[in-house]
Amino acid sequence: MSNFIVNFVETKIKEMDVQAVKLQFIEQYLKVNDESIIEKLYNTLKEEISNKRLPLSDEEKSAIDRGLDDVKNGRVLSDGQVRDKLHKKYPNLIK
Repeated sequence: MSNFIVNFVETKIKEMDVQAVKLQFIEQYLKVNDESIIEKLYNTLKEEISNKRLPLSDEEKSAIDRGLDDVKNGRVLSDGQVRDKLHKKYPNLIK
């Protein structure tokens, strides 16, 4: 079922713009009355979305690398130190 959906969408996207494909899919989906098909479509969409990984920007990659370097070189704070800093900065939020 999911291969059918993927192939259908890929083919239609080549022929139409994305918004038109989504509208056409919604129109077809609204005609479905079989609960098992609806469940399959829902689960396929949910799985595809959860498996989708968005690429990191160069800035995000750099921030991760800096964080890993900080850990490697002992530039870290204990949870107590973090709580103290947060309490000083946000006294009404952190008790």
